[in-house]
Amino acid sequence: MDGDAGELLTVQRAAFVSEAQRYGDPSMPPLREDLDAVRAAIGEQVVLVALRGTRLVGAVRGRVEGSTAHVGRLAVAPDQQRQGLGSALLGALEEALPQGITELRLFTGGDSAATIARYERAGYVRAGESVDDHGTTLVHLVKAVTPPA
Repeated sequence: MDGDAGELLTVQRAAFVSEAQRYGDPSMPPLREDLDAVRAAIGEQVVLVALRGTRLVGAVRGRVEGSTAHVGRLAVAPDQQRQGLGSALLGALEEALPQGITELRLFTGGDSAATIARYERAGYVRAGESVDDHGTTLVHLVKAVTPPA
């Protein structure tokens, strides 16, 4: 997986450019992250990638803290978006997380209506809002996880 770090970073940057344009913020964390940080995430978090043939076209991360998993960096290559890949990655992450997770948390920009709707369709509910250092409103969403029977 560490060998995928460069491709993962490329897809992440390509995917988040439109968000940076939407918010007028070219210094968004997904665009500032460097290769060493991606490698560290691969070593410390649950990181899944989506492939089309040999091409890496999407990725998502889950950072586990106790019984909570923080979902982040869901990214799909721009030419592969709106084909269900993001939803598939999100579902696969939920299944790949260790047992004992009771809650999933994530955030996204408040002006990203389609993204918020995708998360709500996946069972996430709004849990509040905050404002980041650049003045962008962030919508926080949470999903309760039912342990397997």
